[in-house]
Amino acid sequence: MFVRARIWLLVALLLLGMASDPDPVDPITFRQVDRGNGTDIYMFNRLGCDMTVTLEFTQQLNVEGNPPFPCTKTVPGHQEILMSRVYQVNTNDAWRFRYMYYWNYGNHEARHDDSVIYSLPYAAGTTQRIIQGFHGAFSHTGDDEYAIDFGLQSNTPVLAAREGVVASVEERYSKGGAQSYFRNRVNCVRIRHSDNTIGEYDHFVYDGVTVEEGQRVNRGDLIGYSGSTGFSSGPHLHFCVYSADDGHHRHSYPIRFQVAGSSNPVELVQGSSYTAP
Repeated sequence: MFVRARIWLLVALLLLGMASDPDPVDPITFRQVDRGNGTDIYMFNRLGCDMTVTLEFTQQLNVEGNPPFPCTKTVPGHQEILMSRVYQVNTNDAWRFRYMYYWNYGNHEARHDDSVIYSLPYAAGTTQRIIQGFHGAFSHTGDDEYAIDFGLQSNTPVLAAREGVVASVEERYSKGGAQSYFRNRVNCVRIRHSDNTIGEYDHFVYDGVTVEEGQRVNRGDLIGYSGSTGFSSGPHLHFCVYSADDGHHRHSYPIRFQVAGSSNPVELVQGSSYTAP
């Protein structure tokens, strides 16, 4: 009986550990206002980060949208906007509709300033290896095509690679793994740059972010401590600069860095190591 009780206690502790991290919260909510012969659709962004939303009809009978569907707009941080007005085309005929909305981080009108040279996101004089670079086969494809994984060990200070305003912060998670379950359960900092692109830093340790939403940061400022939360097979820092294409996809940008030993900006290469000047 003692052995069985101990086994049940171990199972309970494991289940408690699995359940300890909170579920992700959808950053976008919607509401509808009926107008008799139509419906206004509003979207609210609960985050400080710009969010791009796309509306698409899944059922459409005798209705149109203004603007037409598919409709894509950027919802500024902590704001609500009118996405579209769906109206009855022929008032003598039956009408109905259903729709879905899709969201993505970033502003779909932003364009990267390619003249910007980034700083390495770790302390001057230290050297780190690029464990996955542009087009990395493990996870740097599609929306993350131009992401970079720095091989930072857990609790390494992470510094801002470019100045901007902290658009959103997440630090509630304590676990990570290479399973899809962890993709939206990552501790991260998103910084909005002057060109409205987003610099995203991922995989901080639990409660390991040192900046707050709305805070202005300069390049080289401490923003947190690296870890392995979210979709991660080991400690590292994932960094990517992007804007949104629409609610389905985002556009990442190839960027260059200032590194020790080079007078020219460098595009970081997977497998190579770089020292921060």
